[in-house]
Amino acid sequence: MISLSGLTKEFPGGVRAIDSLDLEIADGEFFALLGPSGCGKTTLLRTIAGLEAPTSGNVSIGGVDVTGTPPGRRDVAMVFQDYALFPHMDVTANIAYPLRIKKVPRARREARAAETASRLSLSGLLARRPGQLSGGQQQRVALARAVASHPKVFLFDEPLSNLDARLRLEARTFLKRLQRELAVTTVFVTHDQGEALALADRIAVMDAGRIVQVGTPPEVFHRPAGTFVASFIGSTPMNLLPGAAQGGALHVAGVVLPLPPGVEDGPLVYGLRPEYADLSQSAPPERNASFAGKVAVVENLGTSYLVTLDTGDALVQVVVPEGPPGTGAPEPGAPAWAVPRPGRALLYRDDALLAHI
Repeated sequence: MISLSGLTKEFPGGVRAIDSLDLEIADGEFFALLGPSGCGKTTLLRTIAGLEAPTSGNVSIGGVDVTGTPPGRRDVAMVFQDYALFPHMDVTANIAYPLRIKKVPRARREARAAETASRLSLSGLLARRPGQLSGGQQQRVALARAVASHPKVFLFDEPLSNLDARLRLEARTFLKRLQRELAVTTVFVTHDQGEALALADRIAVMDAGRIVQVGTPPEVFHRPAGTFVASFIGSTPMNLLPGAAQGGALHVAGVVLPLPPGVEDGPLVYGLRPEYADLSQSAPPERNASFAGKVAVVENLGTSYLVTLDTGDALVQVVVPEGPPGTGAPEPGAPAWAVPRPGRALLYRDDALLAHI
């Protein structure tokens, strides 16, 4: 288990990359740190590894306080974004390097490197140097180097970001399977919410050095704790529309919607994922509860379209599944209605989740 208590990292100039952070990561858990660039997630990972010293607070691994322990004695393995392979060493030497530092005899470390390479489908590449490998092969060598040292913890700093889209999907599946087989506690830093949702047992969403929500992928996706998480999570941004509660009804973007009991009058933010609305090109029976407008933009997503409606008061996006052959997307300028699905919209007040409607 990894336990962080009151962890703060302040750089010269008063910049707080980590701000009074508390977190527990369970033994064997695949845990993702997710957030935009500059939110502090890589600094947090480096602090767990011992590559950064915290300004205050404590880091414990396996119940042992390692705050003052050098990186080499923390029994963690880190895979960097650029893989950090030694260009003058072949694959065997790169994989075996951590064992060499630990003064493992040469025969044993080469045998373990060969065994690990076989597990990661690298056996035919052992004599090559990194410059002779593809990006995906280099990534597997970096993983093999981490695995060969049999650490207590894996730390991954955006290890898939340098791969093309197809290789990234393949590597994602491979990484998930490998972590399950080894059952090693893993902390994975990414700014790609799709990676975090696909890989992690739990996700911590970070903003400005703080954790704003921790939860399982379904919890973070379906019940984002605030508007920052709501706007950050999802392959298409959530519609976040300012509105107001008045007399038991929600007034938003020219539409009046019923509110659950107990919601007091005042400003609200109405959140609706584009996937949770239907597009109608004729006025629906429940038109008073639908966002009416004109099609402003149509984006082809492959198996669906992202349609942006201009209601005059706001822009509302809807994901429209691809129809039967011969049926296309709605034309820009055409009238259309976005019909929210019951129980799928979220209400926020003071940047906190208030209710579903």
